[in-house]
Amino acid sequence: MPAGDVLPPEAYHWWVPVVGVVLLLAVALWYWLVHRLTRPRPAPAPEMPAGLRRRYEEAVEAEYARYGAGEHDLRVFHLELARTMRAFTSERIGTDVRAWTRREVSGYDPTRRVGSLLATWEEPSFARRSDAEAATSAARAREVIRRW
Repeated sequence: MPAGDVLPPEAYHWWVPVVGVVLLLAVALWYWLVHRLTRPRPAPAPEMPAGLRRRYEEAVEAEYARYGAGEHDLRVFHLELARTMRAFTSERIGTDVRAWTRREVSGYDPTRRVGSLLATWEEPSFARRSDAEAATSAARAREVIRRW
């Protein structure tokens, strides 16, 4: 064939790009299904006995009363709240978390709310005394105990 007799390129049939798009959508659907169906699901938290929540709420109230009476400063109050919330979390999920670091508590899915409280309470341990901070801390602890 001489150089001047070049044939124009042939176009694909209409179904070739359609098959390509369908294959790409099938791969995307496959990845989505694999990700969705193989994701680990957290075990449901065991139901708490009736008086357990009340017991921990009373423990928070007792620590707040000690703070109000001047027996504890803010740092000790936050340490006692953290101890109480770790004990509550341990009973709530059935795993002992009292020796876990705050980061480990925050990283474990069912205990994220408690981990955020522990992070908040770590900050004012070396700050000046604040009665509003103590009241807020006690209220947030009671809220987690009641709702979780």
